[in-house]
Amino acid sequence: MENSNYRSSQPISLNGVHDITICDYSINGGALSCIDLVDCYNIHITQCELLNSDLSGISLIGCDNILIDNCYVANVLDGIHSLNGTNIQVKNNKIKKIGPQCMLVRFENTGSDVAGTSSYSINNQFE
Repeated sequence: MENSNYRSSQPISLNGVHDITICDYSINGGALSCIDLVDCYNIHITQCELLNSDLSGISLIGCDNILIDNCYVANVLDGIHSLNGTNIQVKNNKIKKIGPQCMLVRFENTGSDVAGTSSYSINNQFE
């Protein structure tokens, strides 16, 4: 997950976007989530460094078919938060130093009761 080729970026906020990859960014969130997606689908977030957010490293609302892998998330309130999403996969990330009483990875209303739409978190490192 160490990547010397990160490109600096302001927080990324997308609404209704699909079929893209967000890769190799270093993002300082500040008062915003580092990456904020609303009603997006078929998105791959990979090899990003997401730091220093008063909110989430990654916030997903109403998203479908999202893969988050090989990212480093630190010094954020919540690591990765999905609300009303389906098929959200969180794999092989390193998440550390989140806010007190907050979640490293949180799925709310994921639609996991519908066949083929389960969301999961696997092989992540938490500190």
